[in-house]
Amino acid sequence: MQRISRPLFGFGLAAIALLGGIAHAAIEADAREAFDAAKAHIEAGDLRSAKVELLNATAAEPKWIEAQLKLAEVALELFDPVTAKEHIDKAIALGASETAYAHLLGHALWLAGDSAKAEEALTQKVIATDKLPYAYRILGRVYMDQGDTIAAEQAFDKGLALAPKDGRLWTEKARLRYVVADLGGANAALEKALSINPGNIRAIELRGRTVRDQFGLMAALPWFERGLEIDPNDVPLLEEYGATLGELGRYRDMLAQARKILSLDTGNPKAFYMQATLASRAGDYALARRIMQKVAGRFGELPGPQLLIAVSDYELGNFNKAVERFARLASAQPDNIELQLLLARALHRSGDHAAAWDAVSPIAGRADSSPYAAQLAGRILEAMGDREAAGAYLDRAAFPQIALPKPLSAQANAASEAARFPRDATKVVPYVRLLLASGQYEQARRAIAPLLAGNDGVLAAQLLAGDVEMAAGNAQGAITAYQRARRLALNEAVLGRLVAAYRSVGNADAASSTIAEYLAYNPSGIMAQRLAAFDLIDRKRWGEALPMLYRLRARTGFNDSVLNANIARTLTALGEHDDAVREARLAYRNDPANIMTTYAYGRALLLQGDDAKRARDVLGKANKLAPEDKAIARDYRAAQKLN
Repeated sequence: MQRISRPLFGFGLAAIALLGGIAHAAIEADAREAFDAAKAHIEAGDLRSAKVELLNATAAEPKWIEAQLKLAEVALELFDPVTAKEHIDKAIALGASETAYAHLLGHALWLAGDSAKAEEALTQKVIATDKLPYAYRILGRVYMDQGDTIAAEQAFDKGLALAPKDGRLWTEKARLRYVVADLGGANAALEKALSINPGNIRAIELRGRTVRDQFGLMAALPWFERGLEIDPNDVPLLEEYGATLGELGRYRDMLAQARKILSLDTGNPKAFYMQATLASRAGDYALARRIMQKVAGRFGELPGPQLLIAVSDYELGNFNKAVERFARLASAQPDNIELQLLLARALHRSGDHAAAWDAVSPIAGRADSSPYAAQLAGRILEAMGDREAAGAYLDRAAFPQIALPKPLSAQANAASEAARFPRDATKVVPYVRLLLASGQYEQARRAIAPLLAGNDGVLAAQLLAGDVEMAAGNAQGAITAYQRARRLALNEAVLGRLVAAYRSVGNADAASSTIAEYLAYNPSGIMAQRLAAFDLIDRKRWGEALPMLYRLRARTGFNDSVLNANIARTLTALGEHDDAVREARLAYRNDPANIMTTYAYGRALLLQGDDAKRARDVLGKANKLAPEDKAIARDYRAAQKLN
């Protein structure tokens, strides 16, 4: 990290006059009145009104350097680098001292996306002593954007050494901890920031995000609402609040927030993204695609917006366009299994079955592949004419399992990166996952030890420790690690692992209570709803399971054969045999090679008793698919006795 230049001391009267630009007495009364009003608005936290008054002040007195720089400072607080840079340039042209504007210039350049020039401004220009904490705060953010978390931490620590009670610096230190997945460290820094200033909007916003990651969507809402009570027009808070409402399924409320954001910032890409997301979830992909045309700039190039465009293209039948975007996203994220499957599906629908097979085979060929991956591989092989190979994959798709995630591709420098940064989860985790994939459990334990020793608050480290133990066959050790992770956060990654681990040791009650706790804060979580419904089925609480299964299908559609088969199983258990046959037939038609759907259909026919031949045929097929299954064999024998 380059050293920030030493500040100049001992300014003369000429330098002081230069900071003001023009003599105090020469300032127009209207300009002074507007400036004083702006300061009152700033004190009250109303930055938008302050900006208007400062625009009035600079219009009335264009040569007033102090007003120009104060306007730039307020514009930066409102995330408006264009206005800030304009007025910084005016101040420079009027002869402003470098010490008066250097920190603001670095901030404006960083907000505008030019991190190299921002770093230059903050490290090569002279910074006034009282502005050094501000400069270090922005320099740390510059280094974060450049991916240099070590330099960022050094910058924040230097700022805090000068100003230990600077709540904004503590907030940025918390942000850095959050970026490197240290939730515990982030929360400790946020507590410090909020103890210094309970009304710190940026700290409140970030606390809402950490709470959302730790405990779920519902738990985060009070934090965002608390911040909006302080400043109802804070755009970043409105963005986070709206996004959280959308994830909770409160789409009308999300739309209201999006509209409010656009009333404050007419070109806000995140607000347009919210609207497009709502349109896509309503099935109006044409509208979603039109709205996404308004999403420009760096945000529009992020994976989320690009994924929404790709999905919209796919649903509109523009398979070649969808393939292009999915391919770019998958190339940038080679270890993202979901993206690889989306690419394979789009290639399959575009008619390029060979390329689709190339995309899906590395995933479907793994022992831990999902039922969907195996089913997609089977459908692609069917399209290629290889029915025998297709049948093997479709058989594997029969029963869903929760599997530990493993990497798709090795990174050549993973070991060296982990050795260089043994306490950085972003470097160590990929390497340890590669070791797990190759069965090197002891080496994985050694590699993760330094990370665990120095990062009690890093969720990824605790999860990885559990994954290592689970892969090594130590389920109880895995549960201990996952419980440590749960104390940091209870998200889908923790939920799936804990439930699988508890069930592996026969602790169904602990699995059920974990699911219930998650749903209390995330009532719309599809994964948790599915786990809860299947848990109720396992407990034979059929009457409670059925409405939950129907709600799930209303959200996910009618093409989930496993879900349809479980609906049929539940209806059969409740004695609703006609309805059970209808649902089982739907599941079977969607996936006739699946053992589960075949057996569910055959059993429903058997218990209905209206079509003995069909029951024998379907159960006979299920018996061939799973000749060792005693329940299938029992029902097949019963069907053979029917007239």
